[in-house]
Amino acid sequence: MEKTRFRVRLVRPVFEYVDVEVEAGEEYEAVSAALAGADTIPADEWRGNFASEKYGVDVVCAMEATGDDEEIFTEITGEKKYLLLKADPDSGEGEVVYQPWIGGVSDLMLADLCADWAGELAEAEEAGVAGFYDWAERHARFLKDGLAKVIPLRRPRVEEE
Repeated sequence: MEKTRFRVRLVRPVFEYVDVEVEAGEEYEAVSAALAGADTIPADEWRGNFASEKYGVDVVCAMEATGDDEEIFTEITGEKKYLLLKADPDSGEGEVVYQPWIGGVSDLMLADLCADWAGELAEAEEAGVAGFYDWAERHARFLKDGLAKVIPLRRPRVEEE
């Protein structure tokens, strides 16, 4: 079987952070001031990287390689966008972190995207709830029935010759 060359564009999330101090009267004012000044923070002040043990890699596009064209993905560079979901796995709290690109999307397209995201998140939620109920049922059965009775099996003795 003859093999064909493909070029695949992969994307991985890189999360950077910087600690800043602001003067404000209330917490919400401090948050607003920090966000407003984020664009003025020099790039070399930001810290962070890709955490491979916590985040996956996404395939943006795959296409057959034709020649040595280095700019094969030029026409699709800006097509894919990402929305962030922020989670606190300890408390179970989560929220959507909206991105600036959403402001340029039509209302109808945003509704379509949200329906797709909501459907996939609903499936994950249902799987999580089902897994929890399975665990709770097993645990409840254990509490109701008590410890299992363990009867040791005795092996027949082999007589030595």
